[in-house]
Amino acid sequence: MTTNIIQKLKPNIKLEEIQQANGIFCCMNDDFISGDNQKYMKMYDWMSFVYDFAEKWIGKLKYGNTIDHLRTELMSKLEWKNNISVLYVSIGTGADLRYIPRDIDLHTIDLYGADISIGMLKKCKKQWQKRTNLTLVQCPAEDLPFADNTFDMVFHIGGINFFNDKARAVQEMIRVAKIGSRLLIADETADLVEQQYKKNVFSKSYFEGKTVNLTDIE
Repeated sequence: MTTNIIQKLKPNIKLEEIQQANGIFCCMNDDFISGDNQKYMKMYDWMSFVYDFAEKWIGKLKYGNTIDHLRTELMSKLEWKNNISVLYVSIGTGADLRYIPRDIDLHTIDLYGADISIGMLKKCKKQWQKRTNLTLVQCPAEDLPFADNTFDMVFHIGGINFFNDKARAVQEMIRVAKIGSRLLIADETADLVEQQYKKNVFSKSYFEGKTVNLTDIE
């Protein structure tokens, strides 16, 4: 794991300068830990303990199998194959990894997960470290610590609606993806935010007054 990440870091980042906690690399840039980034980092840190359970059962009761089908469809749009390098930005607890096509050997994938929430990353590590070749990095999406043209595939599912700087996050994902590789960015609709996040007892206080606005990206 350590050898692989050395090869992928920006040239100006030294491995010995990066803090590690429970096998998770910390590359936080304080310039991006404010505003919405800071608010939702704190939210996901404390929600990480119940996140998967709440999402599974609340989502199942409200939407049936719709979310499962959607995640399967999103993952199928990516060009999965064995022996490639992949970056999942905002990996959270890693729940979407369950929807990778079953003919893929996860242990052959050089898989990296980035997230701003250490709580979500710890949960992800606990659930996926033995099932995948996974390296986890705590960092803001607007300042990925990886070198240019590094990953065969880069994707993000959920979160960008409420990043401090959406356009910069997209630029960062493009920067670290190899030229010609496929990039997938998907997020919740305005309807889901209004009907679920703003009404859910766990999250409604964090989304009060928030709207989905992707003008910066467009």
